[in-house]
Amino acid sequence: MQRFAFLAAAGAATLAAIAAFTYRRRSEGDEVVVPTTMKAVVVRGGECVVISDWPTPTPAAGEILVRVVSTAVNRLDLLQRLGKAPVPEGVTEVLGLECAGTVVRLGEGVRAFAIGDEVLALVSGGGYSEYVALPAETAMRKPTALSWEEAGSIPEAWLTAFKLVHVVGGVRPQEKVLIHAAASGVGVAAIQLAKDAGAISFVTVGSKEKLQACVDRLGAADGAVRHDGAWIEKLQASPLFNGSVHVVLDPVASSYAEQNLAALAIDGRWVLYSALSGPGLPEAVGKTYFGSMARKRLSLLATTLRTRPLAFKEALVQRFAREVLPKLATGRLEHIIDRVFVGLEQAQAAHEYMESNANVGKIVLKLA
Repeated sequence: MQRFAFLAAAGAATLAAIAAFTYRRRSEGDEVVVPTTMKAVVVRGGECVVISDWPTPTPAAGEILVRVVSTAVNRLDLLQRLGKAPVPEGVTEVLGLECAGTVVRLGEGVRAFAIGDEVLALVSGGGYSEYVALPAETAMRKPTALSWEEAGSIPEAWLTAFKLVHVVGGVRPQEKVLIHAAASGVGVAAIQLAKDAGAISFVTVGSKEKLQACVDRLGAADGAVRHDGAWIEKLQASPLFNGSVHVVLDPVASSYAEQNLAALAIDGRWVLYSALSGPGLPEAVGKTYFGSMARKRLSLLATTLRTRPLAFKEALVQRFAREVLPKLATGRLEHIIDRVFVGLEQAQAAHEYMESNANVGKIVLKLA
C-alpha cells in the first residue's frame, strides 16, 4: 500500500510539474501543447536582447494565441529600441508590430478562427516572440499562395499604406501623389496602391538604385534622390510633375517641410505619419508656415496606426482583407522582401541593416 501511495504521489507530482510548464487547449478535436515560457525580444541597453524564459501570454476574451513563424522589422521598432517611441500603456514591451503563424489557442468568445488556422496579423507589440496574443479582429486568414516570409511582413506596411492612400489621403484617379521614403515597406506598398487607384506617383529615395526600382519595377512616374540636393527642383523639372501634387505622404516632417509646401497644389493634402527628421519646424519655415498653409488652403492630416482604437483597426483590417489581400495573393500587387534574417537572435542585426538604409522593401525576421 505504501508503494502504491508513493507511486500515486509521484504521479501527482509529475502531473503538477508538467502543468507548471505547459497547458493544453482542445478545440474541435485538436490538442495543442503550449509552453508557459518562450523566447522573446525586448530592449535592454538600447539593443535587441532575446529573453529565453519570457512568460507566454494567455489570450483574453476576444483574442487568439498565435505561434509565430515570421515577423518583420519596422521603423517604429527601431525608434522604440532607441527610446524615441515609448510603448503605449497596456502593450507588451516585446518588440514587433506584425506577424504570421498558426492559431494555437482561442480566447473566450472567438468564433472567427479555429485552432490550426494560419493567419497574418497586425499587433501593437509582441511580434518578435514565439507566441503572441492578439485581438482576433486584427488577424486575417493567410492565403495559401503567400509564403510565411511574405505573410509575416505584409500587415504593418500594407495596412499603413492602405490607410494613407485610401482612408486618410483619399487619393482619387488622376491625382498626383508624392511619396517620401518610397523604397521602404510602406513606400513600396503606397506606390502600388496609388497606381491601382488610378493616381500618378512621384517619389523621393536615398539612392539611384532605389529610384530605378520605384520607377521601373513599381510604376512610379518619376522621382528624386534626396542626397542630390533639393528634391523639389528635380521634380519640378519633370514634365509629368507639372508644378505640383495633390497629396504628399510624409514620414520625414521637419527637413522636408519647406519643400512639401512648395510641392503641394491649392487644396492639397499633406499626410504626416511620422517625423523621422524631428517634430519641429525649421525656424525659417516656422515664421511663415501658417500663412503658407492658408494661402494654398492646405490640409495637414496627421495619422498613426499603433495607438488607434481597436474598432478602427478592425474596420481597416476587414476592408484590406477584402480589397487588397487577394491582389497580393494573385500577384496583381507585389510584396517586396529585401532580406530574411533567421532566428530571433538575429533581431539586432536586422535592426542594424534597416539603419543602414540599404533595403528596398521589407526586412523579415523568421523564427528558426
